[in-house]
Amino acid sequence: MKSSLLIAIVTEDVSEKALDIAVREGIKGATTLPASGISQNPLKTFFGLTFQAPMTILFWIAETEMANQTAHALKNELNLDSPQQGLAMTLEIDQLFGLKI
Repeated sequence: MKSSLLIAIVTEDVSEKALDIAVREGIKGATTLPASGISQNPLKTFFGLTFQAPMTILFWIAETEMANQTAHALKNELNLDSPQQGLAMTLEIDQLFGLKI
């Protein structure tokens, strides 16, 4: 059975929803990290100041098919195709130690 690393980078306000989607899709457990970044097009706000929403990076390890299915669910339900909503990706894992899937 092949495993994949699912990574989602989303705004902090939807990170709980992303975790709920993964649980619903069958992935238990995640690692989360607070993050910030620089967008190609920062949001302009009041008096010319720019604002970039706080982000969260979420990591899951799952069977490849489940990780891909969850990535598609994240894309659809979090509207990741819209600008500045975040992203989701899967990376196939060559070797995995310390975790039984």
